[in-house]
Amino acid sequence: MATQLSVIAPRGVSKTFDAATMLTEWRSAMQSQVDAGELAQATANTYYRGMTKFSEWATAQNLDRIGPKALRAWKAGELARGRKPAGVNVLFAGVRAFFRWAVAEQGLAYDPTAGVKGASRKGNTTRHKRDALSDAEVLRVLAQPDRSTVAGKRDYALLCLLAYTGIRTVEAQRATIGDLHTNGHLKLMVWGKGHSEADEAVYLMKDILIAAVYDWLAVHPKGDELGASLFCGLGHNNQGNQLTTRMIRGLVKGYYRAAGIRDPRKTTHSLRHTVVTNLIKHGVAPTRIMSVTRHKSLDTLINYAHEVERDADPAEAYIDYGGPDS
Repeated sequence: MATQLSVIAPRGVSKTFDAATMLTEWRSAMQSQVDAGELAQATANTYYRGMTKFSEWATAQNLDRIGPKALRAWKAGELARGRKPAGVNVLFAGVRAFFRWAVAEQGLAYDPTAGVKGASRKGNTTRHKRDALSDAEVLRVLAQPDRSTVAGKRDYALLCLLAYTGIRTVEAQRATIGDLHTNGHLKLMVWGKGHSEADEAVYLMKDILIAAVYDWLAVHPKGDELGASLFCGLGHNNQGNQLTTRMIRGLVKGYYRAAGIRDPRKTTHSLRHTVVTNLIKHGVAPTRIMSVTRHKSLDTLINYAHEVERDADPAEAYIDYGGPDS
C-alpha cells in the first residue's frame, strides 16, 4: 500500500495516515483481542488477509486516498477476476474491521466503508446452495468405510459424528480427545462459530454414533493424550497429528463417490444440512433444532423449513386446467 494515504469524509474532513504502520498496529490490537479470548485467531487472520488484499490492490493502483469509490472499484475488480460474491464479502469484512478500528482507536476522521454494501449474489434466493442427502444416501455413505482397518474406524466415526450431530467441518477438525465428556450422556464440547474455545456442547445420542466413537478411540494412536486431535492423521508424516479441514472434506467427498453420489451440490456441509432437514421432517420444535445446530437466527431455520415443504409437496402439482392430462 502507498505509504501515505488520506481518507476523505463527505464534507471534506480528512486524515492522513501511514498505512504500513497502522496495519501493523491493527494486527497487534487484534492479537491482543485473541489473547484475551475476545476474538478467534481464525477470524483475526481472515480480517488481516482481507485488508492485506486491499492494500496490495491500492499499491498497484498508486492510490493516495481512500473513499467509497476506491472500495467499490476494488470489489468490482475482484468480481471481474472470478472471485465469488461470498469470497469478496469475506475479504471486505477485513477492510471494514480495519477502518472501524482506525476510527475508534486512531482518530481517523471517517470510515469509508460505512456506506459501501457487500457484494450481492445476482439472482440469489433464500434457498441454500447445498442440498441435503436422502436417508438412503446417508446410509450408503456410512456403509463405505472398511471398519476392519484403523483408518476405516476413524473415518466411520467422523462420518457418524457429522451425520448424527450436524457439527461443522471446522468443529470436527478442532476437536480433541479431551473435549469428550460423559455426564449422563456422551457429549463433545466444540468451538462454535466465532468462539475462541470449546464451550458449546453437542450430544452424542445414537448408539451407532457412540459405538463408532469408542471403537475409534480404542485404536487411536494417541488415545491416552487428552490434548490430541480427535480425528488425526495416520500416515508416516502426520501420524497422530490434526487433520486439516481440506483433508476432512476430501475424505468425505471420497466416500460420497464410493457411494455413487456425484451431485456437486452435495458436499461435507450437506451433512449439516441433512441433520436440520431430518429434524424438521420429524417435527422437532425450531428452538430445539437451534440447540443442536447453534444457529443464532430463527430465520435460518425458516429457510430450511420452506425448502423441506417445497420439495415434499411442490405447488406445481396442483395446477389443473380441467383437460384429460391435467
